[in-house]
Amino acid sequence: MIALPTAASTSGPDLVAAFDECWQAWRGLGAGLDEDAWARPSLCPGWTTRDALVHLTSAEIGFAAWTPSPDPPFEQIGAEARRLRDASGADVLAEFEAVTARRLEQIGNFSEADLDIVGWSPAGLGPHRRYLEIRVFDTWAHEQDVRVPLGLAGHLHGRGPAMSLDEAHLAFGYIAGKKAALPTGSSVTVRVHGAQQRELHAVIEGRARVVERLDQPACTLDADFLTFMLLACGRLDAPGPIEQGLVRLGGDLALAERVANNLAFTI
Repeated sequence: MIALPTAASTSGPDLVAAFDECWQAWRGLGAGLDEDAWARPSLCPGWTTRDALVHLTSAEIGFAAWTPSPDPPFEQIGAEARRLRDASGADVLAEFEAVTARRLEQIGNFSEADLDIVGWSPAGLGPHRRYLEIRVFDTWAHEQDVRVPLGLAGHLHGRGPAMSLDEAHLAFGYIAGKKAALPTGSSVTVRVHGAQQRELHAVIEGRARVVERLDQPACTLDADFLTFMLLACGRLDAPGPIEQGLVRLGGDLALAERVANNLAFTI
């Protein structure tokens, strides 16, 4: 049984290792692409493979010059994205390689006290390390956005995938209680198997609460890691994977289906 993940708990060295892994995966991925592949649609609606990397590159450029505060550098990020919008995939990759090398050194120089400075994150104000945890997830998720349509094997082992699953786990109470709106007195277990293995449990007791264990959940879902994460990122609709047997429902099937159809927690 894996202990429940805790937000804003990743140490500086672990953050550096996670970014290094995810950024190296992107570099290796991009090095093998021609301009036709850079122009292919990604799983992120409206974005090509190149657009996904423009997003990541412009964000890292903007946040490299940012001191944690309640005001994120969206204006600079937008300007960088516009500057890179018409660049070739190879040129965007070169900018990505340069900024991520700088960022890896920068993050590696942060003390634990630096990582505890409160500033903006997509989850609200919190320690800077919380923002960085979410950046790891964003980087990993957009990598899968391009790997899947290109028919490339996923990046499913390592710190990046594990931390990304943590983000879904942290959001599981919101998924069960708010998105799926399970009734009071019910409960759900999702079993993730394959490259990353985890059981996610939530009980609805007025509000939804994530717990470490459930002996008799009202409903269950079983899915492989990549399918679960694509559903959690809103990249798949549940009926297809259910029909293909990639997602298996158990217990109260109506409740289980409600959860499956509402796993997406990202914006």
